[in-house]
Amino acid sequence: MESEEEEEPTSCGRDWSELQRDVLVLIFLKVGLMDVLQAAGSVCRSWRKVAKDEPELWRRIDLSDHPYGFEAFMLTDPTKLAIDRSGGLLEEFSVDYFGDDDLLRYLCDRTSVLKKLCLISCYQLSEEAIAATAKRQPLLEEIQITFGSFSQKVTEIVGKECPQLKTFKFNTKWYTNPYTGPHDEEEVSDDKEEISESDDEEEIPESDDNEALGIAKTMHQLHHLQLIGNRMTNEGLKAILEGCPHLETLDIRRCYNVNMDADMQARCARLKTIRLPGDSVDDYGFEADADQDESCDMDGFDDDDDDEDDFPYFYDDVYDHILAVYNEHFGGMDDDDIREWMFYDEDGNYIF
Repeated sequence: MESEEEEEPTSCGRDWSELQRDVLVLIFLKVGLMDVLQAAGSVCRSWRKVAKDEPELWRRIDLSDHPYGFEAFMLTDPTKLAIDRSGGLLEEFSVDYFGDDDLLRYLCDRTSVLKKLCLISCYQLSEEAIAATAKRQPLLEEIQITFGSFSQKVTEIVGKECPQLKTFKFNTKWYTNPYTGPHDEEEVSDDKEEISESDDEEEIPESDDNEALGIAKTMHQLHHLQLIGNRMTNEGLKAILEGCPHLETLDIRRCYNVNMDADMQARCARLKTIRLPGDSVDDYGFEADADQDESCDMDGFDDDDDDEDDFPYFYDDVYDHILAVYNEHFGGMDDDDIREWMFYDEDGNYIF
């Protein structure tokens, strides 16, 4: 007579390929996009089929929290593959660092039902691409643009193309002095010398209401607004409150040009939630301050280090810099070589 232990199958003998499709979908949704792309197909044929053919897995593509820093461009091809697998049903798209004009064009060519777009530190992204994306995504309800190289007109551009926008986040860093932002290195150096000879009083950054006026002029259906580190004044905030009658929540932390006097407090009284200029940014998730005496630390890249390979705070062409770093290690590679090396096996098959 067989023992009870022999009759009961061990976990090692379990046939994982027999898991039901809906169970696999739930598992894949929890493990994360990159794990599904990289690992699911290697388990068994049934897992790979679900990973490839189930659009429900790809309704939300979030690559805003990855460990690759400025080497994130290596995620471009996997991201395009995830977009393809969405089958035109992609509703939320978030990227950090590696978003550019080409990727947004690729996105818009394959979906028109996007509801949320989140772009973080996408310095190679143009305003034209943002405008084109907004125009081709009529269902957009939420846009987040945190850090980037855009002019003061970007808010008006977004507002014109997204008249039904409900949530808008447009954040930057608060510079104690206006010249401590991403200017030419030699120019910054000259300015620092001048300041060192002046008194030590803290200077208030140059005020600018253009972005606030763009919001007030075009985003009339807005319910939620976040403008951390903005240089607007009371006039800009007044325009927003008048131009956005449905506004419920407002986050103006680090907007130190705004004076919350009695008049402004009265104007903001109708809001359900407001975060004031001096409120804590501990729950923000990004660096909110960039004073001239602080290193420009962006996700682990510290300008105070003497390492010549450190990434500068502002770089005209992020991709070229990364390519140069890879060539230093691998030698003689262009961008196509790097993608082939990273994403294809010896037989030319896409590894994801």
